[in-house]
Amino acid sequence: MGSEAIIGVIDSGIWPESKVFNDQGLGPIPKRWRGKCVSGEKFNATIHCNKKLIGAKYYVSGLLAEMGGKFNRTIIQDFKSSRDIIGHARIAAYKACWNGVEPAGGCTTADMWKAFDDAIHDGVDVLSVSIGGGIPEDSEVDKLDNIAAFHAVTKGIPVVAAAGNAGPAAQTVVNVAPWLLTVAATTLDRSFPTKITLGNNQTFLAESLYTGPEISTGLAFLDSSSHDNVDMKGKTVLVFDSTTPITFKGVAGVIFSQKPDDLLQRCHSFACIFADYELGTDILQYIRTTRSPTVRINSATTLTGLPATTKVAAFSCRGPNSVSPAILKPDIAAPGVSILAALSPFDSREHDGFGLDTGTSMSTLVVSGIIALLKSLHPNWSPAAVRSALVTTAWRTSPSGEPIFAEGSNKKLADPFDYGGGLVNPQKASKPGLVYDMGIQDYINYMCSAGYNDSSISGMVGKITKCPNPKPSILDMNLPSITIPNLEKKVTLTRTVTNVGPIKCGAGRNWKKGQGLAIVDMVIKDSSSPTFRPREILRRLQIGLLCVQSRVDDRPLMSAVVLMLGSEAVDIPQPNPPVYLGERENDDPELVTASHHQMLESFLDSKEDAHKSMIYSYQHGFSGFAALLTSSQANKISDHPEVIHVIPNRILKLQTTRTWDLLELSQIPTSFSSSTTSVKGLLHDTNMGSEAIIGVIDTGIWPESKVFNDQGLGPIPKRWRGKCEPGEKFNATIHCNKKLIGAKYYVNGLLAEMGETFKTTTVREFKSNRDALGHGTHTATIAGGSLVPNVSFYGLARGTVRGGAPRARIASYKVCWNTMQKDGTGPGGSCSTADMLKAFDDAIHDGVDVLSVSISGDLPEDTEVDKPDFVGAFHAVSKGIPVVAAASNEGPKAQTVANAAPWLLTVAATTLDRSFPTKITLGNKQTLFGESLFTGPEISTGLAYWDSESDDNGDVKGKIVLVFDTTSTYPVETKGVAGVIYAQHPDDIVDRCHAFPCIYTDYDLGTDILQYIRTTRSPTARISAATTLTGLPATTKVAEFSSRGPNSVSPAILKPDIAAPGVSILAALSPFDPNGHDGFGLASGTSMSTPVVSGIIALLKSLHPDWSPAAFRSALVTTAWRTSPSGEPIFAEGSNKKLADPFDYGGGLVNPQRAAHPGLVYDMGIEDYINYMCSKGYNDSSISRVIGKKTKCPTPKPSILDMNLPSITIPNIEKEVTLTRSVTNVGPIKSVYKAVIESPLGITLTVHPTTLVFSSEDKKVLSFTVKAKTSHKVNTGYFFGSLTWTDGVHDVKIPVSVQTRIMIKS
Repeated sequence: MGSEAIIGVIDSGIWPESKVFNDQGLGPIPKRWRGKCVSGEKFNATIHCNKKLIGAKYYVSGLLAEMGGKFNRTIIQDFKSSRDIIGHARIAAYKACWNGVEPAGGCTTADMWKAFDDAIHDGVDVLSVSIGGGIPEDSEVDKLDNIAAFHAVTKGIPVVAAAGNAGPAAQTVVNVAPWLLTVAATTLDRSFPTKITLGNNQTFLAESLYTGPEISTGLAFLDSSSHDNVDMKGKTVLVFDSTTPITFKGVAGVIFSQKPDDLLQRCHSFACIFADYELGTDILQYIRTTRSPTVRINSATTLTGLPATTKVAAFSCRGPNSVSPAILKPDIAAPGVSILAALSPFDSREHDGFGLDTGTSMSTLVVSGIIALLKSLHPNWSPAAVRSALVTTAWRTSPSGEPIFAEGSNKKLADPFDYGGGLVNPQKASKPGLVYDMGIQDYINYMCSAGYNDSSISGMVGKITKCPNPKPSILDMNLPSITIPNLEKKVTLTRTVTNVGPIKCGAGRNWKKGQGLAIVDMVIKDSSSPTFRPREILRRLQIGLLCVQSRVDDRPLMSAVVLMLGSEAVDIPQPNPPVYLGERENDDPELVTASHHQMLESFLDSKEDAHKSMIYSYQHGFSGFAALLTSSQANKISDHPEVIHVIPNRILKLQTTRTWDLLELSQIPTSFSSSTTSVKGLLHDTNMGSEAIIGVIDTGIWPESKVFNDQGLGPIPKRWRGKCEPGEKFNATIHCNKKLIGAKYYVNGLLAEMGETFKTTTVREFKSNRDALGHGTHTATIAGGSLVPNVSFYGLARGTVRGGAPRARIASYKVCWNTMQKDGTGPGGSCSTADMLKAFDDAIHDGVDVLSVSISGDLPEDTEVDKPDFVGAFHAVSKGIPVVAAASNEGPKAQTVANAAPWLLTVAATTLDRSFPTKITLGNKQTLFGESLFTGPEISTGLAYWDSESDDNGDVKGKIVLVFDTTSTYPVETKGVAGVIYAQHPDDIVDRCHAFPCIYTDYDLGTDILQYIRTTRSPTARISAATTLTGLPATTKVAEFSSRGPNSVSPAILKPDIAAPGVSILAALSPFDPNGHDGFGLASGTSMSTPVVSGIIALLKSLHPDWSPAAFRSALVTTAWRTSPSGEPIFAEGSNKKLADPFDYGGGLVNPQRAAHPGLVYDMGIEDYINYMCSKGYNDSSISRVIGKKTKCPTPKPSILDMNLPSITIPNIEKEVTLTRSVTNVGPIKSVYKAVIESPLGITLTVHPTTLVFSSEDKKVLSFTVKAKTSHKVNTGYFFGSLTWTDGVHDVKIPVSVQTRIMIKS
């Protein structure tokens, strides 16, 4: 049990009286131990240390110097000793973090460095460090803790560090130096189910730490955005997650319905239960359909094993590595959720000395303990060998054999950026067979390959070091992983393995290839050396890897190598910058310290000043000291020939013009007066939609825009019954024409809501259909704008602007108005649902063919039967008018998709295959490409880094400034900068800054620029004007902002339905829009993708005027692209970037040409929608309100799974389920279709019959059943597949999404 192992923990101290530190049964302290216990406040070394707790030290001088004061208990609420008040540590020896400094404890790098130094001296076997800093602003050669950890590792001590708790966003992983073993966090196979019984006897299981008596009380919904919540006293309250602080006065309990975050907490003044959105919406529906709702809540129980299973925790930080993308981080994962261990009695979570805690801090300690065992077994293994053993033997599934999911946005199958090698497997790690080993030269080669200069590396290593020429390849670092972040065509890399298993063995190779990678050759070369001791190393294997087949520059595509054995400037005092001298020149620590004092004395006034200034002497693992110095003193010391580095101390925290080309709908004449004989396909067949009428419910129209010219258009369709209404600055006779045939406005509902008359004193607005905001003008352009050639945005994105149906007629219904927002964010669009309902009503009367609605509300508080706009849309659909709605812009979080009613066609947003590359040339001639809307002239000036958290950034006037992502450009924009390079997480939004040019890059490029700045005395940069690039290597992705499924109101209804381009779409704008240029501008959002689909439906309806709205949806979904039009995979931008699935893009990217001839459609009518509402549990009166007449649900209640959607979504299969679908033949009369099934992982799909024969006009509708059966024994996330009916010409494909949910028997 590791009795000879010594674990060092750098953390917040220890509570020595805890039972877990008893030394019962332990033998003598290992003789190699050179550490000690240091007495202090409430800590007696003689009493509190024993054969278990053999070392206890504390370090606070660095923190005090940083804070410029004494041990102030109003700030540092802690014991001045190794005693722990935070309760963060489990086994503590080196206290470097202190309560009260940061929300979770503050630690200075100077204190940490001293702790590392002592730990190296004392003889620990492994160091556990559950602390992290900023990333990527902090690089390996500048961070004191990274330098100290480097020296520990070079002395053979593995340093295990936390990955951080800022997940699930990509590129958030901290502690990314390759000598650190970085640990992610997973859940346990344990849960705390809590039964909720509603007054209608419906039972749910949520999760909580509630252990009190049963609660039986009234039940109410608390709307966090409303000021009109009734008295909640004595009731149980349902709340949907909100950033708004909520006061729960006198409530009996709270049910928090929220996105999964894996964090359970015990509320002290009331019972708090945690549920997901699906359960929350079911409870909300019960509340809204019951006169006096009640609820009963039982205490939680403990469930271990199936169906609970391992997941990567939502909070666990994710890769890729933002400092060095070729170094995989995290390395490994371990349990870190609700871990029961000893706590300080001052911790509010403590009960009888123990408590549950969560974070990568916990998972780090798990791995540290395992390494202690491994070091006992293999004392000569290097830290790299230990890491290799853990990574190569880890579980890639749960121990029970189930897939490991990564909780987040959306939940997905875990990959190496979530969990590194996988879930740590201690037993297998003890006998790994082969290891990928490394030593100090490997780390030096890494720093050389990463571009650090010789002086920086020398500062790190502690002695003069020169990089080899040529520079080593970072891909050749001998890691137990291969990460290629920028493969263009092919690359060759090398690995070496050391045999730690049987002496005589052979090795084969087994490749699991990444998508789009071809492994052409792998050569195993024998490079064994006679100097190796045969029993330890039989042979070393060099592995060469050659990858070909070029892929787009979108994402590292990974392959896994598995080697299988045959049988197994005024001087202001600066807080203690540590002075780093490198390797010790003397083994006597006292002489080393004396040399430090002597050096300091030579720069200060007296010996006494030197002693006062000195905070720490680092004399064990390396030579250096921490001292309180002014800037000039620090500069002088840095010039001393024996000084390698002076590093400031820091405080760390305890842990269109292109759209239609892309969619192949672009063969158009240059103007309406041109001949249309060259037009082909759908545009030709529909005369570009000349008879279609598109209704746009939005912010109105700017009628003078060229896109609303009616050149070449024939008479207005005779069925049109609408009109143009005159108003402020809008003359119906002048401004309407044969293109803009309808223009109305609705404002009474908004004025009634706001309690005021129409005023334009604070914001610009017109009491008419004239568009002040520009949003409606933009969306109307995309849907049905006329052809306007040679349009660009300052020269970018040049081409012909037009709508999807360029000859369609447009009817504008203005319901959204430029108002001051209630949240104080300034002017913006406000739309009243009462006004929207009237607009729907008028549009139905007027005779539109399709309605485009780029508006959305709150979810999941608003349900289909309570939202007037949903009711209005229902009536439009029941009259045969498709309603196309925006999915919303709250992505990439899961369950954020809006407009989720099944009668709506909900649209997600993708990028175009277009970018605006902007060349950045650094002073060292290195050329990088960001993206921008900067159109010149070229900028060439100094380059500086702006630390958004620092007050000491220096003068940046006239310079180009690098800024890592921040919520505000202030105060950069006030400093007279020449330009700003924003390094940030990808969000697909490229803006044109008005005060200065702004260039957007990702973290990888930003860290390259930062490294250049930090290693150059006078860095410079030159920024060239952006250009327009269309086609490869740019490709289609689901936009980061696009809202995602699953549907939070009705999980069995797939949303979004379809995706379309919605990023940087060039269209007309209001001249008042500051983002416009010559009447046009680029805009992004699902507001833009929605009218793309509306325009396509206008064409389709011209071709198929009798199709129902459901038939149009089916045609779009079943024929969509699942890859980009160029055949490349479609990724979903977000956290992390991943291959897109139906919750990202529904059926896929809309394909207009194929949708015109789908072969079969999944059709529906009003009765289907009524059955849906019945299956959802809406009562008869609620449904009757929607329908507009008395309606009664059938008995038995219909199954929601039988709704005839062009998708199958099963949110809670336990064993097996059978559902029904019907298809209508809209192709050739005599057709035979065969079923092609792609089953989701672990799910068996069976279709009956497997062949559909359409033999006559009378036999156009056929039904079939689908049986789904799960083999999973645990609760999983969603797995995806498809069902395709094919006749050899038409492939009618629908997405299948299945989630296993095992009911817990209470």
